[in-house]
Amino acid sequence: MANSTDDMLHQAQLFNDFTAKQKLIIIAAIDVFAEKGYAATSTKEIAARAGVAEGNIYSRFTNKRGLLNAIITPVLDQMFPAELDDFIKSRLNQDYVSLETFLTVLIKDRLTFLQANAQIIKIVLSELLNDTQVREQVIGNFTAQYWQTMTHDLTVLKQQGVLVDWPFEDILRAIWSTTSGLILGFLYFNQPLDADTVNHSITATIKALSPK
Repeated sequence: MANSTDDMLHQAQLFNDFTAKQKLIIIAAIDVFAEKGYAATSTKEIAARAGVAEGNIYSRFTNKRGLLNAIITPVLDQMFPAELDDFIKSRLNQDYVSLETFLTVLIKDRLTFLQANAQIIKIVLSELLNDTQVREQVIGNFTAQYWQTMTHDLTVLKQQGVLVDWPFEDILRAIWSTTSGLILGFLYFNQPLDADTVNHSITATIKALSPK
């Protein structure tokens, strides 16, 4: 069982209402869902990974879907909103003096969060593609404060003449397309997020968004 998963659950305090045995089931489910995908995973495999009887899953979570919901719900309701709020306060609205500094902080911060929570993020991404409700909830987590603060930072960079005068939506699309490529490569194709790879992506984004 992955220690990183165990650490994440305890630090986030997302599952305080569950017993120690139930937490073992949740940790095992996160590991196996991330490895094989939800559809290809059986409750028997999860129980074996957790070292418990399969009946323990049914008695608390009813079925495999109930177990997935027990993981997804607190992540979307508590973990992601808290992380986004911290990101806004600590990384955005800083009046960055250069595009390079802004993009370096932005992209490296998000990739650090990805590496620390890779299994959970992989599960959520899979659900984004298959569950409209999850997709709407994730989009809803991007609060008005997030968009206002991001717009402020981009406006300041435009006024300084270091950012191309594109619509904000196009600028964000360019930034997140780069980040998404790194994320998908790391999660699904075992591509490393080493310093050179990340820095090359940041450099390419700077070139794309710098005034000609």
